[in-house]
Amino acid sequence: MIPEHYQQYESTVTLGCVNYKSIWNDKAASIGKVKKLIGEAAEQGINILVFPELSLSGYESNEDNTMHREFAETIPGPVTEEIAQLTRKLDIYVILGMPERDPDDADTCYISCPLLGPEGLVGNYRKLHLGTPPLFRESLCFTGGDSVPVFPTRYGPVGIQICADFWVYPELSRILMLKGARIIINSTASMNMPGRPFYITSMTAARATENLVYAASANLVGKENTLSYYGYSTIAGPAFPRFSSIYAQAEDKEEIISATLSFARLHRFREAVSLDKLRRSDVILKEFNHLDASRN
Repeated sequence: MIPEHYQQYESTVTLGCVNYKSIWNDKAASIGKVKKLIGEAAEQGINILVFPELSLSGYESNEDNTMHREFAETIPGPVTEEIAQLTRKLDIYVILGMPERDPDDADTCYISCPLLGPEGLVGNYRKLHLGTPPLFRESLCFTGGDSVPVFPTRYGPVGIQICADFWVYPELSRILMLKGARIIINSTASMNMPGRPFYITSMTAARATENLVYAASANLVGKENTLSYYGYSTIAGPAFPRFSSIYAQAEDKEEIISATLSFARLHRFREAVSLDKLRRSDVILKEFNHLDASRN
């Protein structure tokens, strides 16, 4: 049975991910492509559509790390308003990866994912954990965010994370679940490396299983300037009586994947397992506090 405080929301959701090939360093073309894919997803009956990290600009930095700063806009701003006009018209929620400019400090930019829907701009998530050289250049371009919000939708609260926040810091997914999220989104730019398709599959399934939520990872695919991405966007979650199921998965090409998910089926597992009743928050908080104190 769906708990009373969730009964105001829709009982099912069709969740979609774009296995997306970015148009690197071409903002106008990227906006046009994003709008076309949103239209295709709406025709397929998708309710929530997820794009990968920095899909609007391309993930890769240029040599002097200026490209993302030149592309960055405030949120709300011209790009989010243009996309919001479409999401209002098509009655769809869209999570879009883009560079954001701080409205109070033009020199500060974030890796962000605004959530746009039938209501317009619902909210915005800023990536917390930025990659550093030599493997990554994020910290040379961007500033990390400072909050872990959930966002209201007609399908209930939704949590958004970006790449390392989801892959490396599982406590953030737990926080989102504890705040009420039943869907956790991972917008990522995961590059080609050995074993990566298994990585995105297993980690997305793990986050879903350990929190008894539906989880979705939307990844870039193909080559930008010098970097390449493997795709394999994944939608996972419990499927009673299975603790873990892969509901949909892309391959190494551009495509939209989707899955229709039942919240009644999800809550059946939550009733059986009772995570909230079993979790020893007292011990967990004590250990975190002890670790923090020992480092100071």
